[in-house]
Amino acid sequence: MTTDRENIYFNVLRNALYHTGRRMTFDRWSRWGNFAVIVLGASAFADVTRPLFGQGYAVWLGGITAVIGAIQLVFDFGGRAREHQSLQRDYYNLLDDIEESAMPSIEQIGRWRGAMVRIAGGEPPVLRALDCKAYNDAIGATDVYPKTERIFIPAWHRIWGQVWAFEGYDYKKLWELPVGHKARISLPES
Repeated sequence: MTTDRENIYFNVLRNALYHTGRRMTFDRWSRWGNFAVIVLGASAFADVTRPLFGQGYAVWLGGITAVIGAIQLVFDFGGRAREHQSLQRDYYNLLDDIEESAMPSIEQIGRWRGAMVRIAGGEPPVLRALDCKAYNDAIGATDVYPKTERIFIPAWHRIWGQVWAFEGYDYKKLWELPVGHKARISLPES
């Protein structure tokens, strides 16, 4: 059985890991988008490729550049990465406060819960498959919960979890899966 301190610590760690993953994804998308816009958008590049590919391909390259540039402006991957970086920092600061108190009072635990709710209030909508991944990562990073408490994330959700919320999907813990399920069969003994 977990204590209130362990439960809060686990949830704050899960949230910190979630925002770390989101920040890294948006940073990656922003860097690749910027790279593509620079390379594809340079008029010199289009001029160089015209003799190789003909006039038609140079027009396609210009169109692709416009689409990538529009995606960069509309979705603002860099700005979203900074938003998740700020939330990540807030959660890690709260983890630091929890770590500093080995024997917290009931009032201290209440302040931590309040701080966690305040931070969560500023979060963008959560992508559930990624939140489940962060939950599993937090279980792996702590010795508080057995491995059977991990959540089974279908392959389709792992692939599309960065862009699709999967609202309403009922994620199951490994111990809840049917006995013959492949993920349950490969469970380590805990």
